[in-house]
Amino acid sequence: MIEDILRQPADEPGVAVSVIRGSAVVAQECVGLANLAYGITIGPQTRFHVVSVSKTFMAAAILFLADRGALSLDDDVRRHIPELPTEIGQRGTVTIRHLLSMTSGLRDVLEIERLRGEWRSSPSRVQDLLDLAYRQRAVSAAAGAQYMYANVNALLLEEIVTRASGMSAEAFRHEVLYQPLGLSSTCARPHDGIVLGGLAEPYVSDGSGGWQRASDLLGIAADPITTSLNDLTRWLLALRRGSIGGIQVTSAMAERARLTDGRPVYYGLGLAVRRYRGVTVLCHTGSQPGYKAHIAYVPELDFGLVILSNREDTRPAVLATAIMEDVIGDDFPTPSPAARAARRLLSSGFTPEQQSALEGHYVDPQSGEWVSLSFEAGVVKGETLGDPFFLYPESGSVFRDGDDYHATVPVELRLEFGPDPGEARGSLNLGGQDIALFKDGRPRDEPSALSAFTGLYESAEVNSQHLVWVEDNGLIVAYGLGLDRGRAFPMEPIGRDLFLVRPHGSGIDYRHVFRFERDPSGTVVAAVVTMERLKGVHLCRVQQANAP
Repeated sequence: MIEDILRQPADEPGVAVSVIRGSAVVAQECVGLANLAYGITIGPQTRFHVVSVSKTFMAAAILFLADRGALSLDDDVRRHIPELPTEIGQRGTVTIRHLLSMTSGLRDVLEIERLRGEWRSSPSRVQDLLDLAYRQRAVSAAAGAQYMYANVNALLLEEIVTRASGMSAEAFRHEVLYQPLGLSSTCARPHDGIVLGGLAEPYVSDGSGGWQRASDLLGIAADPITTSLNDLTRWLLALRRGSIGGIQVTSAMAERARLTDGRPVYYGLGLAVRRYRGVTVLCHTGSQPGYKAHIAYVPELDFGLVILSNREDTRPAVLATAIMEDVIGDDFPTPSPAARAARRLLSSGFTPEQQSALEGHYVDPQSGEWVSLSFEAGVVKGETLGDPFFLYPESGSVFRDGDDYHATVPVELRLEFGPDPGEARGSLNLGGQDIALFKDGRPRDEPSALSAFTGLYESAEVNSQHLVWVEDNGLIVAYGLGLDRGRAFPMEPIGRDLFLVRPHGSGIDYRHVFRFERDPSGTVVAAVVTMERLKGVHLCRVQQANAP
């Protein structure tokens, strides 16, 4: 039963869930507190930030404007936002369709903020982020070449709705979505300074077994919508019906996008399109410190699910899977791929020696991408600079994602094994990005040579500063000097001139790779930073320094 799945202490932050079968809400559960200080319980009308679930509303608004002829999905984005530099189109025209499908390749401005050490929300954030987007002449990937989830797409779509509709994006959503659908508790809250009645407070662990209010709320500028369990359930029922105001929105939002090479990705135009146990699941997750949200609809089984939470440890996809298993169970046409993984691995001919050789850390010395591979019950689990992936034996030394609801991007892993025990290398295609995998065991820099990397590194384009120094026979890097606040973290060596940094805080867990560059004389002159949603940011070394 759902109440058993949601069982938790009543005096902690909590979760709200709705389940629909057909057009009926068949179950609704709310557990925990919206506000710990005042003991306010979570109810169907409690508001939550839904973070990236906001993108489903944004996509519908764009489709309304396309139906009215105010824009075309294949318009060059610069037609509507001419402030964007012409250089972003040098590797292919960036269209509104690319923004909706997360295939634009544009540099993610929220990732740039994280690189600068700024993780907090502020009243001026939206214009600050737009101005930052207008300064970016480089891209992370060519338009249409890769699926790379990035909030800059939502930021620019919000601006396009504003300009094409002649009113604020929020006013337009209210006119065409909130009001017609009766979403009375739904509205935008673009920064943390806005007081909103009935809003659940976001909570993260305080490190001592308790909870504290989250303060790092950078993401709400690009994904501003707050709503309640009742309203979000109405929204999912509208998507189930398929049309809003006579416009067929769901079919457009749910059509899987294709890369320029023809490969489909697990994202449409504002909806993720995943597979689970033989059925298609139209869904979207929202996540930032202290707020979690998820909507899912299974057309073949006419089943829907809404999840809202104000506690950091909620894992929306895991919770959604547990509820689907409980409610749908044997009605799924196929078993879970995880249940068959060990048997498939055995029949694939993949030997125990190869399994042992596969496990470990890998790095692509050219791109700076970092991957860690391990086996769990016949499933290959991959940790990356972003979301983890789960792969299943295909044939020989080939592994691919499966119908397990984890797959956010198409992934294919091909392995090669050398003559020496433990020797392995491979190639990984991650959402259209080809990554060469070399075992993390390649030459590293000796501790005595670390002083060669110390100094101040800057980028005018992203307005960042990073200070690197030696401490306790290792390198430390500080983020955000002179900006929001400095944040310092160890630099873990993963190869020659390559270091992995794990910025962290309350509810924050990132991974960045610094690849240092040398001039012909061997002097370190720059660092190139690679992140989940931001690739190849060049930081020039402007001075040497040995201490912060």
